[in-house]
Amino acid sequence: MAEQHERVHLTLFVPGQPLDLEAWQTLLEATGLGAALSFEVGVEWVKNPKDGSFGQAFSFGTASAQEQQSIDAAPGALVLSLPCDLHRERSSIASLARALGSCGALAIRIEESKLGFPIGRWVELVDSTDPWSLYRLAVVMLGGAAKAATCGMQVFSLPDARVELDGETDRAAANKLLGALNVYQLSEAPLLLSGHTFAPDAQTPRRVLQRWPDATYPRGHACHNPFGVWRLGASGEPGEPPRERAIVFMPGLAVFLAAAEKANGKPLTRKQVEKMTREAPSITMEHADAQKLERERGYADLDPDHVWEQWQIDRRTD
Repeated sequence: MAEQHERVHLTLFVPGQPLDLEAWQTLLEATGLGAALSFEVGVEWVKNPKDGSFGQAFSFGTASAQEQQSIDAAPGALVLSLPCDLHRERSSIASLARALGSCGALAIRIEESKLGFPIGRWVELVDSTDPWSLYRLAVVMLGGAAKAATCGMQVFSLPDARVELDGETDRAAANKLLGALNVYQLSEAPLLLSGHTFAPDAQTPRRVLQRWPDATYPRGHACHNPFGVWRLGASGEPGEPPRERAIVFMPGLAVFLAAAEKANGKPLTRKQVEKMTREAPSITMEHADAQKLERERGYADLDPDHVWEQWQIDRRTD
């Protein structure tokens, strides 16, 4: 499973006026952009199939009908793979966006959340110093009858968030709560652990946070978050003190169990999973160091205190 976890990266879909990849490259070379970037960009050009899909990719309220028509008339689009975090490389990515705009880009969409904007608005949001602007650029809210969740925080190397809808928490309250939690992660870089509590302000009852694997999208899907999801508990529930030190498995516990299940030839039982968790090679370290290692690995491991339940989610996302 370690081989299936890829390092975080950002994928941009960029429809524009240049006729082909060669034309794009000529225009971008003239900007001198390459020397200004601290990372290499994977580049692909896709021809517009003229089936309305280019315009529809920006039809979720972020582009006007006229802007969608212009996007839909583009001869093609660049697909750019950036091996970096949107937050930490924000300045370089803003420079890239401005260069793309000067070369004829019409819009940019982040494939990890499918959220896109016309080029001028995209540049405005990525250039802003307000963390809410960067959040709005990359993260969308997903709805359902019983829960609200976010999608896109993986481009910041951070987990998404979800909360159940109930008599106290309607859609608007949930959106406010999840947005506040995600922007707090983004702007303050706090050391959040399962068992900690969160509230957007002093007047709102706190909720317990628990980190779980992302069950919304399968691994390999652009929208899958390898850093997982914060599940927020019911309003006013007390928190739980986390372990004094983090348990870090080497290799990752998810990797260890996946290899064992493959060798077993059938699903592992609960007793097998719990026994292997007790016996798997591990070390303890400070939680801050474990968080740093997680980001270097590019994914969050299973929580040994909930290993059976989380393994059932993790193994189904393959």
